[in-house]
Amino acid sequence: MQSNIIFLFIGIVLSVTSKVVQFVFKSKIGDMIVIPAAIFFVLAVLFSIPQFKHLERMNRIVLAVFACMTVVSFQVMMLLLVGYHTKIGFLFLIPCIVSAMLVVYKWFKYFPK
Repeated sequence: MQSNIIFLFIGIVLSVTSKVVQFVFKSKIGDMIVIPAAIFFVLAVLFSIPQFKHLERMNRIVLAVFACMTVVSFQVMMLLLVGYHTKIGFLFLIPCIVSAMLVVYKWFKYFPK
């Protein structure tokens, strides 16, 4: 089985579990389960790109880490801003933008056209 399908399946399972825990059991743990689900969705998207599979191992790791950092910091920012109505969530905008810029930089460095 391809790795992107496995990552997608795990992400869907975690996302459904998160919503069940949030809405059925009224638990805040569901908010935290969304973060690993987002990571698996990012990995599923990355591994579905053919050029990504042909990169060296270290370059794949670097690009995946920065992409996951972007999504995790965005998820935490939105969780704090919208879910808990705290302004401290705006602090997570900084790592979100920085890691997104690093993803774009690394992307164009590894895949020049």
